[in-house]
Amino acid sequence: MKRSVFIYLFGLLAFVTFYACKPSDANLQKDVQSVLVAYPGVNATVNNSVVTLTGTVASEDIKIGAERAARAVKNVKSVTNNIMVNAPAPINQSSVVVSSDDVLTQNIRTALDNAGYKNIDIDVNDGEVTLTGNVQRNNLQEVMQIANDASPKRVINQLEIE
Repeated sequence: MKRSVFIYLFGLLAFVTFYACKPSDANLQKDVQSVLVAYPGVNATVNNSVVTLTGTVASEDIKIGAERAARAVKNVKSVTNNIMVNAPAPINQSSVVVSSDDVLTQNIRTALDNAGYKNIDIDVNDGEVTLTGNVQRNNLQEVMQIANDASPKRVINQLEIE
């Protein structure tokens, strides 16, 4: 009988000790909030060591970073990420400048000639540049960059690789 009472008391003491060592949700929330200082607009709540993140951020990278930071806090069981990402601002179409066909042709021809690409033909129609001719593979990126730097609507690559 004494032995079973002793075992019961020992088990009760072990349970109380284990339960008392478990961090409180309030303390865990303070720890999580301290790492989320680097993520403005993100808030955290903790319930049974499960963190729920809320708020609004500017990018998916920030959302993922906040979740990783919260997961890294000791004694966090899991993280529910309810952070919203703001949609990027629409592109202001009036800020896009497209040169006229003659100006595009002249600018690209001059830039290509100056870079030594004289065997490339340029056709510009309604702001769209079509490149034809031959180019070495290691020069293709530079040729495309020269054409894009002239600000066309788009560049159509019909170059043959040598």
